[in-house]
Amino acid sequence: MSEPKLNKYSRLIRLSARLGTGLMLMALVFSCARVPGLRDEAKGSFIRVPFVRVLLDEDSSSKKVKADGPLAIECLSGGVQEVFYSNRDVVIKNDHNRLKVVSGAGAEIQADLDEINIIPRGNGNHILVGGKSYRGIIKFLPYGQNLQIINIVYMEDYLRGVVPPEIGRRSEAELESVKAQAVAARTYAMAHLQQYPNAPYDMKSSIIDQVYEGFAVENKIVNRAINETSGHVATFQDEFINAYYHSTCGGMTDAVEHVWDRKEAAYLKAVADSGACSWSKYYNWTEVFSEEQLRGRIEQYLSSDRGRDLRIGRIEDVIIGNRTPGGRIAQLSVRTQNDIFKFSADRIRWVIGRTSNPDLILPSDRFDVQLNRDQSGSIRKITFKGSGYGHGVGMCQCGAIGLSREGWLFADILKHYYSGIDVKKLY
Repeated sequence: MSEPKLNKYSRLIRLSARLGTGLMLMALVFSCARVPGLRDEAKGSFIRVPFVRVLLDEDSSSKKVKADGPLAIECLSGGVQEVFYSNRDVVIKNDHNRLKVVSGAGAEIQADLDEINIIPRGNGNHILVGGKSYRGIIKFLPYGQNLQIINIVYMEDYLRGVVPPEIGRRSEAELESVKAQAVAARTYAMAHLQQYPNAPYDMKSSIIDQVYEGFAVENKIVNRAINETSGHVATFQDEFINAYYHSTCGGMTDAVEHVWDRKEAAYLKAVADSGACSWSKYYNWTEVFSEEQLRGRIEQYLSSDRGRDLRIGRIEDVIIGNRTPGGRIAQLSVRTQNDIFKFSADRIRWVIGRTSNPDLILPSDRFDVQLNRDQSGSIRKITFKGSGYGHGVGMCQCGAIGLSREGWLFADILKHYYSGIDVKKLY
């Protein structure tokens, strides 16, 4: 890696650690443990393992907090810092857009605060908040009448709570797919550290970014995969890639510009899966609608989209337009008594949804349509026969698992799904 690019990565990592005095306190609590790093050619330049600030919640006005052992409570107000220690639960509250910390019994510890940081004391202790256990620091900030709750955690520990819900429980024989998922998730996080420039966090803990479940979901296989790929990222022309991934491609992935209204990326192209994901339960799927059900689904979507009640009339035909290189539908037309309604690319999944579970969208846009008509020619039933689950861009997770079972190594799996990339150790 050339010196200019490495320096750029170094600046990005330093920008990811705008964390205030809480990190200094955590360093003291953990006895100034060394952070592994990689020296640049330039004298004195040093890359440290980055921190990630993960938004956990901003919809609650009060939250109980406890730890496995003692915890430190850092209270900040007007630049003044006070630190308290507790062996018991505490409650953080929003009090007229200021923060207050009280004991589990209700006794006030400190009030009129700008910020509160909860730090577990001692190695191996975790903080429990909202029913979930987390490594690192939990930061509380006022957010209107609610609390903004942010987990500040090392990148590698963040991944321990991301990879399990994304890849599921895997066996030793599938370790290389878990490594590939770890590198993809790390790369995604590194590439998005500055995506919310005016917010006190880098990532959200939901599918908006990556699902993050904290300490409770950790397991040995995932932790081993993260440890053995520590600091590895996927790059294209010395830039982090947008490491999109999805469950099941159904036979072929697709180029990003054909799925979303986004700029073309040379490494996000249609790639044949060669049946590697054929073991997935979503490799083939079927959803069956009556004409009334599909009409109601489309009317519901369009009414919500346009902000007014809309009736489209009886469906007379469903027509597949052109397809993407990966076999997904680029345009779907629904002709009714009143009009022709056209839907494009990934939006189609949201319009149609499912009969098997009305709360979910269609598994994928890679499908065929079968129309069942009565003797008069009116549509009675519409069958969608498809393959795949998810948007179809980037790495197919079930395909990665299938390739690992065949003996593929994690770097080769990544290079298969992300065309022309390099896998590098950044720190």
